[in-house]
Amino acid sequence: MRDHKNTGRSHKWEKYEKLIVKPFDWEDRDLVFHSKQGMSELGPLISFLNQKMVEGADLNVFVHHIEVKGETGPDYVEVHTHDVSQAYVFPEPGLTFEVTLGDEKYRAESPATVFIPAGLKHNLKILKGKGIEVCILRKGYYG
Repeated sequence: MRDHKNTGRSHKWEKYEKLIVKPFDWEDRDLVFHSKQGMSELGPLISFLNQKMVEGADLNVFVHHIEVKGETGPDYVEVHTHDVSQAYVFPEPGLTFEVTLGDEKYRAESPATVFIPAGLKHNLKILKGKGIEVCILRKGYYG
C-alpha cells in the first residue's frame, strides 16, 4: 500500500492519485438555498468531494461540524428541491434536528439518516446539541 503523497517520481500506479483529495473549509463561499451566516453560526462546513476537486465526480459531500450555542439553531436552509437524491447522515449521538419532507415535519435525534428522493421539497433545522452532519448530494457541484 502506498502513501498518497506525491514523491516526485513517476510510477505507473500513480494514474489514479488525482482521485485522492484533501477536504477544505467551505468558509465564505455561497451555498444555494442556505444562509452563509446561519451555517457559520453552527460551525465549519467542510467540503470533502465535488467535481471541482475531482473531475468527473458525480457526488457532493459536505461535513458540517455543529454546535448549537443558543436555545435553538438558526433557520439557515430554505425549503427547496433537487433534481437528484440527497442524504443527511448524522453518525453520532448528540444532535436534535427537525426536517421538513414535503408537507410533513419530523423531529429526530442522531444517530439517524434522512434520505430525500429527487424532487421532494425539504429543509433542515438543527435544534440543539453538538455533533456532525454529513450531506451527500448526487450532483457533481452544488455551490
